[in-house]
Amino acid sequence: MSFLANVLAEKSKRGLIAPCIYTTGFAGEDFTLLPDLLDFLDAVLIDVRFAPTTGKQVQWRKDYLRLLLKDRYLHVPHLGNRLSKESGVPSIQNLSLGIKIITELRANLLLMCECPGINECHRLIISQNLKKQGFDTEEIFDWSSPH
Repeated sequence: MSFLANVLAEKSKRGLIAPCIYTTGFAGEDFTLLPDLLDFLDAVLIDVRFAPTTGKQVQWRKDYLRLLLKDRYLHVPHLGNRLSKESGVPSIQNLSLGIKIITELRANLLLMCECPGINECHRLIISQNLKKQGFDTEEIFDWSSPH
């Protein structure tokens, strides 16, 4: 971690600056870019899938992500969509508890699920609720150039 990142992390711990919250979907993204993206954002990956057991793509499963990212990975099923994509309107398991958990981390966060775009995803509901509580969120559309 750079000197600036250390200073920002220390200020964040003391409540002097708010952490940054990013959102993204992994569909169509290159898995090998994930660790570098987290480094660039100085963020912890928050898996907001209800059940992170993506079919044949082993690299997106909870156990694999935890093994790869160690303490930079946290699955928060409370922020997961209980309904399938085909059923229509998202239903988040426990939005208020999930937001409480992630905002108490006081770290930069990257909220991730599979959906490629935020407008078709339950990440939009999470993002809108975070904004209501005074947190800024930013969607990362392209992992190879996040800003």
